[in-house]
Amino acid sequence: MEIKNMDLPTRRRLIQLACVAAWSDMNLADVEKEVVLNLARELELGEDDTQRVKSWLANGPPDFDPYDIPLAHRQAFLEAFTQVIAADGRIDPEESEAIRLIRELVS
Repeated sequence: MEIKNMDLPTRRRLIQLACVAAWSDMNLADVEKEVVLNLARELELGEDDTQRVKSWLANGPPDFDPYDIPLAHRQAFLEAFTQVIAADGRIDPEESEAIRLIRELVS
């Protein structure tokens, strides 16, 4: 996943989408949380942002508008979304539908 060229607001949107992915089936697996937190570290988010991510993992993220995904980073957003959803080794129908919708929006 290409994140080197992302500015901070874009990295924040990416981690928010990752939290949306983790919550997409309303059954947040520990491994999904781990993948999201690892992504937060990879994105080099600050402590405040990391605490926000932990809150989103505990309580659910705010609404995410997929039209806010920058054109240049759509593939990276889709990869992160899919990586989180697949982390628990299964893709439920709700998750499959979420992937389909995100894929449509970023195509």
